[in-house]
Amino acid sequence: MKIVVRASIVLLGMIVGWQLEAGLARSADDLTGLDVMKKTRELYLAKDQVSTVTLRKIDKNGDEQKLIVKRYWKAYGGQDGFYAKTLFVTEHPPDQRGVGFLIWDYKEAGRPDDLRLYLPSLRQVRRMTNREQDDAFMGSDITFADLGQRELDEDTHTLLRTEPCGTTTCYVVQSLPKDKESLYGKKITWVPKDTFTFIKVEYYDRKGELLKIQNVEWQHPENVWAWRKTVVKNVQTAHQTIFEISDLKNNVGVSDDVFAERTLKEGVRR
Repeated sequence: MKIVVRASIVLLGMIVGWQLEAGLARSADDLTGLDVMKKTRELYLAKDQVSTVTLRKIDKNGDEQKLIVKRYWKAYGGQDGFYAKTLFVTEHPPDQRGVGFLIWDYKEAGRPDDLRLYLPSLRQVRRMTNREQDDAFMGSDITFADLGQRELDEDTHTLLRTEPCGTTTCYVVQSLPKDKESLYGKKITWVPKDTFTFIKVEYYDRKGELLKIQNVEWQHPENVWAWRKTVVKNVQTAHQTIFEISDLKNNVGVSDDVFAERTLKEGVRR
């Protein structure tokens, strides 16, 4: 009788063990679309950054324009209601030198970014309207709104599938905006399982037609994740923009004063 009891206990333990192992295996893969997108936000990012952004704009005929922009960025993590602040200052070409864009990205879901434009020729700072934030950033294939951090609960995220991508496997997530007036009808994002650094985004217009494709290459200096290069191609116009990030410096202690309106006019103090 004792042998039978012991055998039953061992068998029960084996069954429980198998169930636990199966449960753990399932939990590793049973991520929702929202879970995946949350993990893309959990990468270790810098507290602040200074970098040089080179934009190469190429039209359907192959003609190219190059701009060089200095970028200052700082994370606020909800402090004073901000997610982050960004300043872009144009350095090249000479006729656009000093053109600046200041972006205050709010933490509150649904609140539009505060974006200000400075034109040296007019010596005037102009606050851009919400509608203007859907315009192209410096004639590129990314909008001003794309440069901000969209809150996760502004969209409904659905895991469509997993599929091979390069040497790993990617989650493929569809994001549908809750705001029917959104510029995009949907976005589909490819996220590698091993790093959760998204490598591709497809943007669809409100008619459901593919509008543009973005491919991203990452760099990982000092254990901080940041873009190295991104290529955005508008499939409807055959125009594309290549963004290359260089001279990247992380956690250098960028001052809050850099993101004040007066900095647009006076420049960043070195």
